[in-house]
Amino acid sequence: MSDPESEFTQLVSDGGVAAKHPPTPELKALVGPATGSEQNAVRAAIIPVACWRLEDVRFEFDSSFVVPGIESELRNLAKLVKDHPPSSKSDGKPGFPLSVFGHADPVSNDDYNKQLSGRRAIAIYALLTRDTNLWEKLFSQPLGNDKWGRKSLETMLDEVSPAPPGQTNQEQAIQHEHNAGKRKELFKKYMDQLCGPELKLKKEDFLGHGDDAGGKGDFQGCSEFNPVLIFSQKDQTRFERDEDKTERNTENASNRRVMVLIFRKGSRVDPLKWPCPRANESVAGCRKRFWSDGEKRRSTRLADQPRKFEETEDTFACRFYQRLISDSPCERLFGVLQIRLYDGFGEFIPLAPFTTSAAEKPSKDEIGRADSRGIILLRDVPIPSQQTIRWGFPPEGDEDVEFMYSRTVFLIPDNDHTPEASLKRLKNLGYDGPNDNDNIVGFQLDYGFLVDPPLDVTGDFDARTRKLVDEVHRQSANRLRETQSA
Repeated sequence: MSDPESEFTQLVSDGGVAAKHPPTPELKALVGPATGSEQNAVRAAIIPVACWRLEDVRFEFDSSFVVPGIESELRNLAKLVKDHPPSSKSDGKPGFPLSVFGHADPVSNDDYNKQLSGRRAIAIYALLTRDTNLWEKLFSQPLGNDKWGRKSLETMLDEVSPAPPGQTNQEQAIQHEHNAGKRKELFKKYMDQLCGPELKLKKEDFLGHGDDAGGKGDFQGCSEFNPVLIFSQKDQTRFERDEDKTERNTENASNRRVMVLIFRKGSRVDPLKWPCPRANESVAGCRKRFWSDGEKRRSTRLADQPRKFEETEDTFACRFYQRLISDSPCERLFGVLQIRLYDGFGEFIPLAPFTTSAAEKPSKDEIGRADSRGIILLRDVPIPSQQTIRWGFPPEGDEDVEFMYSRTVFLIPDNDHTPEASLKRLKNLGYDGPNDNDNIVGFQLDYGFLVDPPLDVTGDFDARTRKLVDEVHRQSANRLRETQSA
């Protein structure tokens, strides 16, 4: 009997998706009789049966460094691997091999994005296989803004050996910065911490079987050639005009992703015949696999509407990759809600545990964690709707999580300016007491001076008050985007 906990079709977490692909029909071959010593040859296609998508939020911005918080996505990958065991977990039987694909957004240039997307793919492959040598290369050989540096060491040290209250790990980080042996030890501890004991793979578990020193067939970077979202010309013009690129970078986040594909049992490729170039090679090999109109597919903009791969399937330049994932539930846009968690004094809580469950004692899988800036992401949440979030402080040691705070957040479309929507935005801003009139008075006192003439403190939810509520709410969202992209 199968394990009920492993029976799933799709798992969506704050920073990614794990899903099974629709079943593929049995391979049927039409063969003819031979009159001599000829033989009929059947070549089985390379077919993915499952996918795991990791979002940009699990990396430092414009970097390949994997940040804490990825544990929930890795738990989902572990469930996927359990249902599709690779060779090292198959008791000598053929296994389900994996391959890692990194993707960048269509900003900067193809060559840089090819290298950055490849470095992210390397980072995930190394994490799963515990290859500290690969992480050491990423650390010691920076690329553009992808500089792990002392900040990454402090992050890892804070995760595996938190400093006592009132102290930091800065001194330890400095020691590690000048000692490759110490770094590798730290890399291994951090990898184990993130993945847990259940998720540890070997190089032979990947599609190229580890036969190529450059990882050909096992991991690759796809540059910016396969965007799931292409901005409208109207939005692109606005983003180019804006000096602050925060909003552009936020809207582009869905294009910055790492995909792990799990292939049909017993699949294996000859690295020399694998069409994707190595992660550290140029884009020339990628271009050989473009559709004949590949450049048009990845760059054409509609006047005032975005183009989305899930709707038209004509935004990818690479025909080889598109044929691999044409039925994948992972290659689509997922709505993301960003929320910052604060304490009672208005200070954000780094790494705050949270849950959207109403259960008093949620299971481990139901507890997420904010990033180092107290920001959480809720994915695939319906709009309009409301979400009740409970959160607290990171527990010390093995203590149970305690949720000290609770807040109901209203999700409202940006173009909804009805009085009801504006009242929900007012509550999102923290004016959520039991009496609406008191909430409105509080807002008018705090923000009424920002407009000319100032708002009268009447408690009436008039048109000017509603307009100011909508504007303050919008500016708060923009500040959160700036924090997320910092």
